[in-house]
Amino acid sequence: MKKHLLGLALAASLMSCAFAQTDNTANALRPAPKGQPPSTQCNGNPCEISYNGGPVFEDAPTVYILYYGSWSSTDMGIINGYWSDLSGSKQEKINIRYGDSSGKHVTGTLNFNPSTDTYQDNYSLGKNMNDTLLQEAIANAIKAGHLPSDSNGIYFGLTYKDVSWSGMCTSYCGYHGPTNSIVKGEIIKYSFVGDPGQCVNNCSFAFEYGSKAFPNEDPDADGTINIMWHEFSESSSDPEVNLSTAWAGNACGESGDCCAWLSGNIKTDTNGNYYNELISGHEYLTQMMLELDKKQLGTVISHCENVFEKKPH
Repeated sequence: MKKHLLGLALAASLMSCAFAQTDNTANALRPAPKGQPPSTQCNGNPCEISYNGGPVFEDAPTVYILYYGSWSSTDMGIINGYWSDLSGSKQEKINIRYGDSSGKHVTGTLNFNPSTDTYQDNYSLGKNMNDTLLQEAIANAIKAGHLPSDSNGIYFGLTYKDVSWSGMCTSYCGYHGPTNSIVKGEIIKYSFVGDPGQCVNNCSFAFEYGSKAFPNEDPDADGTINIMWHEFSESSSDPEVNLSTAWAGNACGESGDCCAWLSGNIKTDTNGNYYNELISGHEYLTQMMLELDKKQLGTVISHCENVFEKKPH
């Protein structure tokens, strides 16, 4: 019996380690296409996405932001403003038809308080970063009381443009996933987002619109908001991807992947800059997101939208 229990404990330990080392870059936002954006929704494939049995965010998540490096107060103010604006907006409600086997759905709301849910880390682990170090930085912020420990949260690690990260700008711009390395015994949802200011033609809408792609005239903040929106939406409908996957596409990937780098209905502001979201009087330029046509499980026909459409296509 003792040998049997020891074997079970060893197996559980190995499984835990394997989970902690999951490669979440497989769930990444890839760099923008060179030249022109995708000509059609879902990369020319049928806009279908399938439910795979995992959970969605059934309760409104809290957004936490670790600003790693020399983000300016202006950068952080714009980014924090977006998350303060987003909850309950028509943009966020794009995700509310995503549900799971419990019968619950994404709420279309979130919690965010810049004074308690953000922390700026002054390069505590240096300027050469990777996923392991980012998770360590988030864990350290939690241990030190700068951020709370919250299994119903999404922790964004934003690295400033002078931070070196292998794969950033060339292989991906950001990604998300679950981990049990940040808080032992808890499945924590987190996301890496690199500062697109270091490669605006790869990781921002500058690839299509040039300098007009920044409605707040801040490439670092404007571009970061787009990547965060991508990863937040995917975290909402597929928070435990690869561990207990919920919604993933048949051809294009998760909800954000199917509509990546599609901007939809563009407007021009008084400064000549482009935007497609106006929330609480603030302008943002973000990708469209995949909205389910129906509240059901299985494989569902979907469309890329800028805002929630009450009447499905």
